[in-house]
Amino acid sequence: MSSPGAPWKRLRRQPLRPSNPLPARIRAWLALALAWSAAFVDVIGWLVIYHVYTAHMTGNTSALGIALADHNWTQALHHAWPILPFVLGLLFGATTTAWARRMHWHSSFSIALVTEILLLVSLVWFGARYSTGGQLTAASAAQFYFLLSLPSAAMGLQTVTVTRVAGLRVYTTYLTGSLTKFAEAIAHYAFWFYDRTHGRSRKRLCAALRITPRQRFARHAALTGGLWVAYLAGAVCGVLLKERYALPALCFPITILAIATIIDLVRPVAAADEPRPWDDS
Repeated sequence: MSSPGAPWKRLRRQPLRPSNPLPARIRAWLALALAWSAAFVDVIGWLVIYHVYTAHMTGNTSALGIALADHNWTQALHHAWPILPFVLGLLFGATTTAWARRMHWHSSFSIALVTEILLLVSLVWFGARYSTGGQLTAASAAQFYFLLSLPSAAMGLQTVTVTRVAGLRVYTTYLTGSLTKFAEAIAHYAFWFYDRTHGRSRKRLCAALRITPRQRFARHAALTGGLWVAYLAGAVCGVLLKERYALPALCFPITILAIATIIDLVRPVAAADEPRPWDDS
């Protein structure tokens, strides 16, 4: 007679890793591309929807506090509202990703990415109906908050995709954590380099420089610093392309999301260093 814990033990023994995961180097480039697209969407949203952030919830929370202190209830609601669809997007993305992995379907991120594409396509389609001079001019408050919900939920969904690269946890929709990890990685690399070269010959110095591209903390610094550069580039491109194409400029990040979806279906992003559902790390 099997014990009550036997099914769980069998589940733990089952292989949960994909046989052909996406290599870490390609995942790093994919994370950079998604950071570019997140900044693009955030900037477009800010420019066309009454200067409200759709990915930057820290900024919205700060603006909410200022509006509340000033008793500006309209602005307070404008900045408070995106937090709700953003969190709902997070919950939907995290739930569908966990469900897909429980079903041993390793292309789990594609669910969130496809949903994000549908939300942004809806924003472009509805925006064409409620846009005047490049600005969204909804006829009612309900329409305004509906339009604001679309990119906010999309950014929440993207936050749960490509969260781990070569053992490093990253996010592609905001930068505070990336800059923190960049500084930590630089500090660790500096100590590693000092230990390798202090009081040593020039030959050891050259050897340390030669293996730097493969050194863990150097790679982490390159990735987290690269996320900042990609986000900045996405913001600049968003402004420039919005001036030329208005809201349909979102077709550029939508294309990147479509490519990311295809990649995840062919070579799952949830690779070997993704934690199992019962891991605490």
